Formats: sequence, structure tokens, C-alpha cells
Amino acid sequence: MSKGKEMTNNKILALNLVSSFITYAITFGISFFLSPFIVETVGVEAYGFVGLANNFISYASLITIALNALAGRFITIKLRENDISSANKYYTSVFYGNLFLSAVLFIAALFVWIFLEKIINIPDSIFWDVKILFAALFMNCIISTSTSVFGIATFATNKLYLSSVRNIEASLIRTIILVVLFLCFSPNVYYLGITSLLVGIYSVVYNIYYTKKLTPELQLKRQYFDKKAVWELVSSGVWNLITRLGQILCDGVDLLITNLLVDPTSMGVLSLAKTVPGIIQSIIGTMVNSFSPNFTILYAEGKINELKDALKQSMKIMGVISNVPIIILIVCGQKFFECWQPTQDAKALQILSILTCAGFIINGGINCIYDIFTVVNKLKYNSIVLLISSAISICVTFILLKTTDLGVYAVAGVSTVIMIAKNVVLIVPYAAKCLDLKKTIFYPEIIRSIIFVAVSTVLGYFVNNAISFDGWFGFFFNAIIIGLMSLIIGTFVMLNKSDRQLLISKIRRKK
Repeated sequence: MSKGKEMTNNKILALNLVSSFITYAITFGISFFLSPFIVETVGVEAYGFVGLANNFISYASLITIALNALAGRFITIKLRENDISSANKYYTSVFYGNLFLSAVLFIAALFVWIFLEKIINIPDSIFWDVKILFAALFMNCIISTSTSVFGIATFATNKLYLSSVRNIEASLIRTIILVVLFLCFSPNVYYLGITSLLVGIYSVVYNIYYTKKLTPELQLKRQYFDKKAVWELVSSGVWNLITRLGQILCDGVDLLITNLLVDPTSMGVLSLAKTVPGIIQSIIGTMVNSFSPNFTILYAEGKINELKDALKQSMKIMGVISNVPIIILIVCGQKFFECWQPTQDAKALQILSILTCAGFIINGGINCIYDIFTVVNKLKYNSIVLLISSAISICVTFILLKTTDLGVYAVAGVSTVIMIAKNVVLIVPYAAKCLDLKKTIFYPEIIRSIIFVAVSTVLGYFVNNAISFDGWFGFFFNAIIIGLMSLIIGTFVMLNKSDRQLLISKIRRKK
């Protein structure tokens, strides 16, 4: 790779990363200010149904994954090979396939909506609020599914920062609509569903715009539709379907289990506790997606050594980015929840949040590895392992709920422990095998992440105890100090000398 091309790729990667971070910083800020207001207005019990409804959306999306999971990979590779005809074949086939799946989803969603009160426990006082909430979110899911192929353009051209800009705009629009609805009308939880529907339509419009602007060579024409292309995508993507099913069994049924086996109020508390872990997970997912186009391009060009280096570098970067907020949550979480949700049990929220996201300490970097299975199109092993481990997680959770008084803590903690074991013991060495590398090649990055969090957390506790201020000022003051301290520690623990020299040289060039 030429020096000029390398600089261009580095700039694009940096732009994708920074824009992704800004997107979720804004998203977090919006949730930070809106969530307490919404919880106080509609109640924690009603708020819990928002998370449960989104879980139902993830269940429904299972039928679309096999077709869509690898669409971006196939279209990107064909565009890189300048095989426009094949790219259009995949593009058109995915579009028409999604139209059919959307019709199936509509029928399934209608059935669930009609019999919703038979499926979950809904308090009589918010019965129709919850029904309208589910209806709006189901409709948003159907629209997003039918138009999902238009979201491939920014991936195929490695310009994910454009999607981040759109997401920032969507978040601001969502905030404005919610504030207007809650201030001008009687508070209702279904406003969240209506807002999601409107913002979803906005995103679809911009995805179509980006497709026409970035990839004008992609054309929707009926003559490009190919049943063989559909079958090729589905047969390759079926393992992504199994993977997603495993993910849902791992962390997507926790609210449903809590609703049915504990109580709706506990479900609301767990949903609230998952807000911060959910944002951290979204940051991880979006940041990892910033690396994905480069992985796909390097593999398509046969540059396996460069792919290995890019993968290890991404694990180091994610090891720092994903763990700084976790360190702050561990050290300052109780003070945060006391200020953020003063009507709730702050200690319980902190414990549930830590139980939910503790796996990110090592999984933040490992998330980059998952992309390798898609890039090399070897998804079977990971899918089966995830499905089996998730089934074990549910069984253990049921046993603990029946035999102990752990309640919602068992729901939050069991999946985290099992997923950590699964990733460290089985997934990491298999990813190395897929690239014909030494099985232990990625373990140093994992060990560095653990050391980084342990050292930063211990020092953070000393700082938190030594500097004690009340209220939001105290939280932000300590969080900023601990965050900066953790970044410095992470720079030395996660990055080696050459990585630091490269980082310094890039900063000097930027200046």
C-alpha cells in the first residue's frame, strides 16, 4: 500500500471513529437528560415496556437476518472488483427479498399486537399506552426492513461518518419531538414509539439519498433480480441468523423473563439499569463498524498480514474506548444514579448496570474479531457456540430464579459470566485459525484490557474517596479526572511503543 493511500485510509478510519463517537456522545446526552424526565412522568413500570417492545422488534428481525447479514459484504466486494453487474444483482435481489419479508413481518406483527395482553403482563392502567407503543415500533421495524438495502452505500464506500451525521440529526429531531409532545400533551409512553417511527422515516429518506449520491452505479431493475443470488445470500447468512438468535437468547430475553417470572416493576428497573450499558454497547458496535469496511477491503485485496495488523490495532483502540466509561461506572456509578434517577434505588441500579456490562471489559476488543467471521464467510462455528452458550445461560437463569432469591440480579449476571467464558476459551482462538494465525495471537490484547481496567479502577477509587463533592458537580468532577487518568493509563497499557509513536506523529501532522 502506498504511503498516500495509507494516509487516506487512516484519515477515513479516524473520521469514521470520531463521527461515531460524537454520535453516541450526543445520544447519551439526550438519554441522560430525557430519561429521568420520562421515568418521573410515566413511571418506571411503563418505561420498562419501551425496552421490552424493542426486544420484540429484535425477535421479529430474525427472519430478515439471513438475507441481509452479508449483503454489504457481497456488494462491497463486487464493487471493489468493478463487477457492477453482479453488485446490482445482489442489490436488487436483496431489495425485493426484503419487500417479501416485510409483508411476512406485517402479518406476524399484527397477530402479536392483537394478542399482546395474552403474551405479556400489562397493567390495566397503561393498557392502551403499551398497545400504541408496540404498534408504532412494529411499523417502524417493517419500514426499516423494506428499505434496509439503502443503508449499504456508506459501508461500501467506507464513509460511515455520513451515517453518523445522519444519526446525530435524527437524535436531535427525536429530542425536539419528544419534548414538544411531553410538554404540550398529557404524558404517555407511546410518544417514544411515535417518535421512533418518525425518525425512522427520516433516516430512510437520507439512506436513499446517500445511495444515489455515493453509489450511482447501483440500480434497482427487475431484470437484475436473481433467485440464485437470494439463495447464495441466505445460505451464507443463515449462520448470522443463528448467531443473532444466540445473542437474543443471551441478552434479548432478559426483560421478558423478568416480566413473566419476577414482576413488571423489576422489569422497569432492569430496563433503566440497562440504559448506560446499552449506550456503551452501541458505542462499541458503531466503533467496531468503523473498522469493518477496511477489514473487508483488505481481505478482498488478499492482504492478510495487513488485515491481521489492522485487527490487532482495532482491538487495542476498542480496549481503551470501551473500558473508560465502564471504569467510571464502576467507580462513580452510585453517585451518578443518585443524581440521574433520584426516585430509584441508586445502588441497585449500579449493581445491575455493572452486571450487564462487565463482559464489555474484554468483549469490547473481541467485538472486532466477530467481523472476521463475516469477512472470511466462516460463520458456522461462532453461530453454534453462541446458540449453545445462550441456551445454557437461560437454563442457569431459570434454575437460579427458582432456587434462590437473586431475582433480577440473576437475570442480569448469568449471561455476562457465560459469554465471557465463551469468548475467551472458544471464539478468540477460532478467529486466529480463520486467518491461519497462531491461536494465542489475540490474547495479549485481552490481558492488557483486564490489567488496564484493574489498575484504573483501583486508582479511581482512591481519587473518588479523596475528592468528595456532592451532586452533579461532584460526579462530573470525579468522572472527568478518572476518565482522563484512565485514558493516560490505557495509552501506556494497551498501546506499545510503536503505536504511541504513530499516534504522536499523527497528532503532530494534524497540528
